[in-house]
Amino acid sequence: MRLPLFYVKDRTIITSVVFSFWFDYPESICSTADGSNPLTDETVMDQKDRNAPSNKKTASPEHADTPDPLANFDLSEFEDYSAVPRLDIGESTEQDEALLQSLFPTRVVFHQVPTTGRNDAVVQAFVRLEKTALHLRHVPEVRVFVQLRAEFPWLEETISVLDHACMLARRGNGILRLAPLLLVGPTGIGKTSLLRRFCELAEVPYLVISAGGASDSMLLKGANRAWSTAQPGAVIRLIQQTEVANPVIIIDEVDKCGSGNQNGNLIDTLLQLIEPSSAAMWHDEFLLGRTDLSGVNYLMTANQSDQLSGPLLSRVRTVRQGFMCSKDLLRALPQVVAQVAQSYGWTAEQIPVMDPHTAQRIVSASTDLRKLYRAAEVWLRIIAEHEVGQDAGRVLH
Repeated sequence: MRLPLFYVKDRTIITSVVFSFWFDYPESICSTADGSNPLTDETVMDQKDRNAPSNKKTASPEHADTPDPLANFDLSEFEDYSAVPRLDIGESTEQDEALLQSLFPTRVVFHQVPTTGRNDAVVQAFVRLEKTALHLRHVPEVRVFVQLRAEFPWLEETISVLDHACMLARRGNGILRLAPLLLVGPTGIGKTSLLRRFCELAEVPYLVISAGGASDSMLLKGANRAWSTAQPGAVIRLIQQTEVANPVIIIDEVDKCGSGNQNGNLIDTLLQLIEPSSAAMWHDEFLLGRTDLSGVNYLMTANQSDQLSGPLLSRVRTVRQGFMCSKDLLRALPQVVAQVAQSYGWTAEQIPVMDPHTAQRIVSASTDLRKLYRAAEVWLRIIAEHEVGQDAGRVLH
């Protein structure tokens, strides 16, 4: 009789392999209800019959005399052994749920999505996610910050702040949770580019909101669904589209935000969203229900912080960056040339190597990244025109 068994000693499984072998079961175990023993039945061979040679040619001659490795398997060395009962793979314990939550953390964002007053496709997209646990992204790996330091060496202070925040989360539950960050610096140093690149390398959904001249709070929280043209705010729309509960919202040029109060002030709405306690009980005007936006991460940029309100500055971590020096521009030049060339469809083999004299001239004429981009574009255009002229000369000859 061929039976798989687990052998247990002191209530612990001593082996993780299920052995299937022939053996003589004790009669007390194998006896059936009528008192008969199936192992003593004539249809079952005993140990002597199994070791006896058979007239049937079921094995090749070279393996005919091969001994059975389990023939002399002794069970006496295992004390207090017993067969483990069959486990139901459908059962789930609290430890299993905790393990799954640590590996794939989730959070319910849309607790209430009523359909009163409006029930079109936009509302139904949120109804589908009502009381649904959405994914939470983990902190990025260390290699992400190594890459950022290689691409933006002049923004080391900002990269260090992001790195330290992820380091603390990595020692905890590993969920990406960034304190509101305000990056202040002159124009053209790559503030927004750095934050975009961080989100891309971290593989976390993000949205860039340009606050320059914006004064309407509906940009963030949406409009009441009583209006026929009402649309949800940018924050819950991003969560609905990506089904991720902790995306990143990049608010660019927050210092240039308008001061109008016709439909609510943008900064006042932002103050409520970056406060975890109020964001966790956020009442969305479009959904007309409670949402949990406490997992959303907010990163902001500004050229100056003098015009920003005190309540906003007290709720954010401010990092100040200075102008780029010639050394920083020279280190950024190869990457800028590659990005400009790739934007026009050039391959890596088509990008020429810039001689040091030309690189120094371009850096001397540039004071920030924007001017460096324009100078790199001019240089690539000259290279392209020179190659076109050479091709035309070959045709004429």
